Amino acid sequence: MAKLKMATPFDSNKGKYAATDEIYFKVRKFDDQVIGVRLKNPVTNEPPSEAQQTVQAKFANMVEQVNTALADSGQKALLTKEWKAQKRCKTLRGYVFSKLTKTQTPNP
Repeated sequence: MAKLKMATPFDSNKGKYAATDEIYFKVRKFDDQVIGVRLKNPVTNEPPSEAQQTVQAKFANMVEQVNTALADSGQKALLTKEWKAQKRCKTLRGYVFSKLTKTQTPNP
């Protein structure tokens, strides 16, 4: 079982925890209620690998393209019209991101 750092005693623990996790309970001062849990796994504190850096760079590039598309008023009006006609994406930004992702060709 993982090490528990608790501010108040608990009868039980719910959820799955790895043996390497450190679990922190955030407790409200005025009524000692647990309002949040943060899991910190020491294994994930390593710097990102090459593959992860590649994915992060692609994501940053896509976000930049979405911001550019939404900054242009003419293109934004066209995208808004297309977005309102569909039901899949709930936000305009999500629709534009999805549309640009589908038009991107995968890198070999």
